[in-house]
Amino acid sequence: MRKSKSGFTLIELLVVVVVIGILAGITLIAYNGTQARSRDARRKTDVANIIKAMELYYSDNGQYPVPTGATGSSIDSNWYVSSDNSWTMLNGLLVGAEAIDALPSDPQNTGNPTSSGDHAYGVYVSKGGTCGAGPGQMYIIVWRYETLQKEQSSAGNCNTNPIGDSYFSGGASYYRNSRV
Repeated sequence: MRKSKSGFTLIELLVVVVVIGILAGITLIAYNGTQARSRDARRKTDVANIIKAMELYYSDNGQYPVPTGATGSSIDSNWYVSSDNSWTMLNGLLVGAEAIDALPSDPQNTGNPTSSGDHAYGVYVSKGGTCGAGPGQMYIIVWRYETLQKEQSSAGNCNTNPIGDSYFSGGASYYRNSRV
């Protein structure tokens, strides 16, 4: 009498391993795409909240929070950037004015938004001259999406020394408001 052997052949095991590998790869790709879309949704909400805080600050103070002295920004002293110490300064001004409970930071928060591949929020408040506005009468917020189409939006006039279009052509999104 012959005994039947049970088990899998080497080929069957290889097929199963390959199928599991393909399924794991598809799952990983789908998961990473979901995370990027989630971070972009948060960016949309964060930027809307920063805009509201800036407008509340303006409503109470008659100007946007102008940087004083050196902000410690990775761009220059006219900027507040969420990935460096300058963001703490802007947070203090907006929280102190009760315009926001806490200033949000970009989900990845690396580098500065004017550089390709970096993800952070940047807020520039004019000390005068940009868009023809006086000190504290104009600001721009710059950020970068991962999956969404970049966007540009403006309120008010910006005919003299405009700011924003170069960031947009470099892949960043922006919102600009000028009280000219």
